[in-house]
Formats: sequence, C-alpha cells, structure tokens
Amino acid sequence: MKLCDIDKHIIKNQCQPLIEKLKAQYISQNPNKKYSYLADLYLQWNRGNLYFCEKRKSEKPNQVAEEFENKFLRLKCSGKDKFDLSYMRHTGKWAVVEFDLTLKECLEMIEEIPSFHPV
Repeated sequence: MKLCDIDKHIIKNQCQPLIEKLKAQYISQNPNKKYSYLADLYLQWNRGNLYFCEKRKSEKPNQVAEEFENKFLRLKCSGKDKFDLSYMRHTGKWAVVEFDLTLKECLEMIEEIPSFHPV
C-alpha cells in the first residue's frame, strides 16, 4: 500500500515516543570506547517501510568506519493501519514476526519484547 507524506509523518510521530524511550534505555552517556557503541536511534522511511535504525560509532584505531547504521526493525504497511512487523536476523535477512498488526499492536510488541530492542 502506498502512503502519502502526511500519513508517513503521522505514523512516524506516533512511533517517536518509543524511540525516545529506547534511547533513554540503551544510549550510554559514558560509553566504553574500546568497542563500537550505540550513538543514536531514529526512524527512517523508505517507500512503504518504516525502519527502526541504530547508529553506532567506533573510536578504535583500527576501525573500518567511524560510524555505521543498522536497520533492526521494519514496519511494512500492508493496509489501512495494518503493518507487517519484521526484524533483521543475524543472516542479514528480514524475518516477519506478525502480519496485519495495527500500529498500536506493533509498538506494544516492540516495547514488551527485548529481542526487538537494539543490540
């Protein structure tokens, strides 16, 4: 289903409080810089998919990149207030958890199940 920019904006705004809650829970004010660390969480639209993204930083001397992004969750619009919830597997492939959930159901599931939180 194709969403207009207004619908995308409304959906993103409804997801933003969960992103802020996850930021408070997972982003350290004093990260261990020996390893890559979580620097930011944000939402990003691509076509009819809303991605939950994490930005990681690395300050190691032998780093490949200073920053990199991972998409860890995907809400794929499947109808009017219907979404397929997927997570990124360790294989680099998306795995659908549930089909045709409302946005509220998706957000509740993400909040309640730690496996859907940033790594």
